[in-house]
Amino acid sequence: MTNERDEPDMNPQSEAGPVDPWRGETEPPAREPLFNVPPAIVFIVAVTVLIEVLVSWVLDDSVVQALYYYGGFVPARYAGSLSGETLPAFTSPITYAFLHGGWEHLIFNDIWLAVFGTPVVLRIGSVRFALFWIVTSVASAFAFDLANLGVETLLVGASGAISGLTGAACRFVWSGRGGMRDPALAALQRRLSIMETIQNREVLMFIAFWLVANVVLAGLGVGAPGQTQAIAWQAHLGGFLAGFLLFPLFDPVRDAAA
Repeated sequence: MTNERDEPDMNPQSEAGPVDPWRGETEPPAREPLFNVPPAIVFIVAVTVLIEVLVSWVLDDSVVQALYYYGGFVPARYAGSLSGETLPAFTSPITYAFLHGGWEHLIFNDIWLAVFGTPVVLRIGSVRFALFWIVTSVASAFAFDLANLGVETLLVGASGAISGLTGAACRFVWSGRGGMRDPALAALQRRLSIMETIQNREVLMFIAFWLVANVVLAGLGVGAPGQTQAIAWQAHLGGFLAGFLLFPLFDPVRDAAA
């Protein structure tokens, strides 16, 4: 960008940022707001909040129990005493992600969703994001299933799918100057290869933090109403690995590594 006047303007401004008249270069654009949340994220947050409102203050207990029973993911539906329940066996690997074990569980997940889902949506768009959400949700559920074959335990919560978004974000968020402070800029950065990712110090520090957080949270109860259940770390790990490894299949950015 050049100045139209013959002499240098000592204080020029533009939408892209201030210009240094002596170097003729444009400084990086002003940072995007930290939580400039895309509509796709707002939609998921709104649905989960609405469901929690209905569960907490509107629906009868019997209806709530039925909602969690048929909407939640139960390993026994695939190899156990509930294997005859065909419809929930097909739908619950997706619907369980919209149910939560109380407001604390919901708020924690929705904050994490806004932080790590935003750069992913900005990068791949809403349609790919919806498909990616389904894939990581299903992968997370069946990672939990493998660790609990035939068990009549209930899995609810978006943590697995959000872990998938976290794994995806690790592939590009820290490859340039964007980082978590500027999701719009981060969304344009080059995707790292698997080897580049695991050699990136910032990514490794974050993954270490994520693993420690899962260990710390593993002692909290976040099951369905009236049912205590530990944090499903298997679902988190399955979702994270699915997001980390499968993200290139959904990534439209061309100048990216494999």
